[in-house]
Amino acid sequence: MRRVLDVVSGRWFVKTTYFVFFVVSCVQLFRFAAWARGTGPYTHRPEAPAGLLPVGHFTSFFAWIRGGGWDTLLPAGLVIILAALATSLLFRRGFCGWICPVGTVWEAFAAAGRRVLGRNYVVPRWADLAGRAVRFVLAALVVAFLMLVPLGEAVAFRSLLYMWVADLKILGIMIQPVYLLVVLIVGLVSAFIGPLWCRYLCPVGGIYCAAAMLSPCAVVRDEASCIQCGKCASSCHAFCRPDRVHTVRDTECDGCMDCVKACPVEGCLEARVAGRVRIAPWLWPLLVVALWLSIYGAAKVSGNWDSTVPLDGFKAAVNSGILEQRSTRQ
Repeated sequence: MRRVLDVVSGRWFVKTTYFVFFVVSCVQLFRFAAWARGTGPYTHRPEAPAGLLPVGHFTSFFAWIRGGGWDTLLPAGLVIILAALATSLLFRRGFCGWICPVGTVWEAFAAAGRRVLGRNYVVPRWADLAGRAVRFVLAALVVAFLMLVPLGEAVAFRSLLYMWVADLKILGIMIQPVYLLVVLIVGLVSAFIGPLWCRYLCPVGGIYCAAAMLSPCAVVRDEASCIQCGKCASSCHAFCRPDRVHTVRDTECDGCMDCVKACPVEGCLEARVAGRVRIAPWLWPLLVVALWLSIYGAAKVSGNWDSTVPLDGFKAAVNSGILEQRSTRQ
């Protein structure tokens, strides 16, 4: 039973499971588009690909915060943002570390690099800090820009035909040769120095990092029993140094639990709530997944997950020529 728990709660099992689900959802979305064009049988439109549109749905999210009301047309995007913020706030960037399918791709490149090269190489500290600062600056600029969008325009954005098929638009771009070449280049760099996009460029990750800084949960080290073996630091894919601090508050810590599992001293390194209540390493991911699925389930049951855009509206959007226009807006 314990072995099963260790497998099911393993980071790559959880990340791969969600990644496969997400890919299947994207394929289903293409099938829905084929139906809308009249070239295939009807397929229910999936909502999970809404996660590909952070700018579009964050526009709606900030409009909601400012009193613009809930998006009843494409609510899944707002639910995904709320779930990502909740998992980040409670479980140290739980979304980035355990769920995000885009992050899984870059993590896979980094993991492949560690397997082939023996490790990911640490860039000079000044360059690392500068790169991480870029991500936070980008996040701040995005938030500032979206907060300055006139409320009426932000609310009206939800009703645009473009927004209704923006997920298809982004997916179409992502399978283009030029985009795939960029992915390969960034992936190769990530194989050497770790996930380039996640660590230095992702503005959404910057937002979730900011939320994670308020998390009551963190890995705590008992300095008295620590034998300074360095296994916790060498196991950390995010280059955190649990062996040098009492409480790991590094913005890159995503609660992967690898350091806790690597520690050879019982009770020396543990995940705790407010420094007191212990969270077993196998339990942490289950709590992340449970929170994520609870938010999804509540949204689904309450009618705040599935789109209310009429099927004729989707048909009109798919056949409007938007998907063929050379644009990368979200």
